[in-house]
Amino acid sequence: MILLYFVYGLAFEGLGLAAYLQLRREGDFPLKKELPWLAAFGFVGGAAGWVDMFLYSGSLEGIANVLSILRVTLHLLTGLILLRFGWGILNNLNPLPAWSVFIPGILIVPIAFVITYAATTFITPSPIEIPIEIWTRYLLYLPGSFLAGIGFLRQWYSQRKLGLYDVSTLMLGAGLAFLFEAVVMGLIVPAAPYGPASYYNYDRVIHNAFSGESIEISRQYGLNAWLDYQSVLNTTGIPIEIWRMISAVIVMFFVVKALDVFEAIRKRQVRELQHERDRAQREAFEAQILARQTAENWTNALVNISRHIAELENVDDILVYILDTIAHLLRTDFIGLAILDQEKTQLDLKCYSSGGSTSLVTKEVVTVDNPIIANLLSNAFPYRSSGGEPVEQVEGICFFTQEAAKAVMAVPLKLENTTIGALWVSRYTDEQFLETDVIWLESMADQIAIAIQHGLMTSQLQSLSIVQERGRIAREMHDGLAQVLGYLNLQTQTLGSLLNQGKVEKLQDELLQMRRAIQTAHADVRENILSLRTTLAQEKGLETAAEEYLTEFGIQTGVGTSFSYQVGGDLNLSSIAEVQLVCILQEALTNVRKHAQAGQVDVVIRKERLEDGDHIRMQVVDNGTGFQMTGSKRSFGLQTMRERAESVGGRLDIKSDGVKGTCIECKLPCLTQERLPKQSVVIH
Repeated sequence: MILLYFVYGLAFEGLGLAAYLQLRREGDFPLKKELPWLAAFGFVGGAAGWVDMFLYSGSLEGIANVLSILRVTLHLLTGLILLRFGWGILNNLNPLPAWSVFIPGILIVPIAFVITYAATTFITPSPIEIPIEIWTRYLLYLPGSFLAGIGFLRQWYSQRKLGLYDVSTLMLGAGLAFLFEAVVMGLIVPAAPYGPASYYNYDRVIHNAFSGESIEISRQYGLNAWLDYQSVLNTTGIPIEIWRMISAVIVMFFVVKALDVFEAIRKRQVRELQHERDRAQREAFEAQILARQTAENWTNALVNISRHIAELENVDDILVYILDTIAHLLRTDFIGLAILDQEKTQLDLKCYSSGGSTSLVTKEVVTVDNPIIANLLSNAFPYRSSGGEPVEQVEGICFFTQEAAKAVMAVPLKLENTTIGALWVSRYTDEQFLETDVIWLESMADQIAIAIQHGLMTSQLQSLSIVQERGRIAREMHDGLAQVLGYLNLQTQTLGSLLNQGKVEKLQDELLQMRRAIQTAHADVRENILSLRTTLAQEKGLETAAEEYLTEFGIQTGVGTSFSYQVGGDLNLSSIAEVQLVCILQEALTNVRKHAQAGQVDVVIRKERLEDGDHIRMQVVDNGTGFQMTGSKRSFGLQTMRERAESVGGRLDIKSDGVKGTCIECKLPCLTQERLPKQSVVIH
């Protein structure tokens, strides 16, 4: 029996130590608030068990009275602590429903009756230890264990509903252990003449803690007994001390296991943190991919726009393309592009995008009068709305629509550090633009400024090219047609004199020379007309223009021609380089007609890849007489061709030995994405 009491006390002391050690763990599980009471219950309950062990052994007879008083005190204190722990477990792990506030009022009558009944038992002739122990178990152990068991079971149910099966399993074992303890520790009491503990024969030696005497009690009662020590022994054959030792071990085992809830929660929190970390990493990775895709989309858009600008497309077409690109990449509802007028006093809407379509404003002048855009022009700083702007601030920013802007972003258009207009975007929803969106919109504004600048340069170059082409035609007319007409004027006078003198043969010779001069002038005029028609045809490419000119040249001169175009894919020449190449071809064929006396001319155009990049090489080969470079009549035309080639970064080589014809070879560099032409022009 001594061993049973020792194990009983050891089990409770172990429970208290386990609860105390769990206090040092991190966590916010509600059970942690009740751990001090659980630790106190274990320590005090273990001490009470060991006091019973010493009393039963009789080894400390000298202080037996003190031990008896200590036993009663420890049992009362253990019951009180258990009751407090049970209430805390029931109420704090899962708050009670609202109707539970009526429980004290409902229970006040039976509790008062039980307390009154318990008080009357103290005046019975039995020793005082018996009623104290009985009512300590009835009023403290029983409800405390029952409340703790129900509290753990409620926690098992709630955790199971949340799908936390590891935690709920631990709570279930602890709840059942405390319910078992409620029966063993709270309902089974010593035999007494009242309550469910009544017994027929009562025969026991009781040590009176207050008088210090041992009293032998032997009585008979008329009630049947079913929940006292003797009835348990008679029913199970096992003394109540063993049952309580078993109960203590079960409670200790399952409650200590239940305390593993902190480890389970820690592992779950670690898993959640790991899951959160993985989710954050995944979101960051997806954000990086999205940002990279966005950057690639914007970069591709900027490259495409630069290509359109480099190809010297119509400025209006480029502006429409840029606004379409912005609408697609920024998911906008309205885009506006406005340019200051020549007096720089009024901002006129140039182009806009709304409802998925982009249009130019051509029929009427639409003035932009909005405070956001006005401030933008004055301070030249980008603007991005933050939400909640006053209605009057965003009025007049979206045109040709009844919708009101709720998110606005605007950037200035600058040309050579001078603000020339504004570009803005808006949405009809509350989704605001990001700071990175401002950067991309500024890049688009730069492209618009470059397109406008190239448009201005193109117009100037076109005007200059027209002036130069007119000068060339004037020189050719002066050197050709004007001289022929002057020659014909003199010849008519000579013909009149010969006719008066009757020199018929001489007159016929002069007429033949005049006919040849007229044919030469006629050929020059037709060649100039063909040259103008071919050079100035904007819609024709290099292949079409060269082939058409060669065909007409062969028809007009009777010289056999052949043309080989060996360029695969894009030509990648600037517009002005194409024009200059056609002009060089025309000049070379003019020299063939005038000076080479050739019967065949062959033209080859091909693309070659050299160390410094791709080039277009054109060869004009005739089977004429050839010439010597020094003192040749062709020197002026050859110099003009060389200047044309060098003006676009190319070179011209001439091979002729004066016997076997002439080969004129022109080599022009192709465009690359890294190198755009310094000057580009399409002659209108």
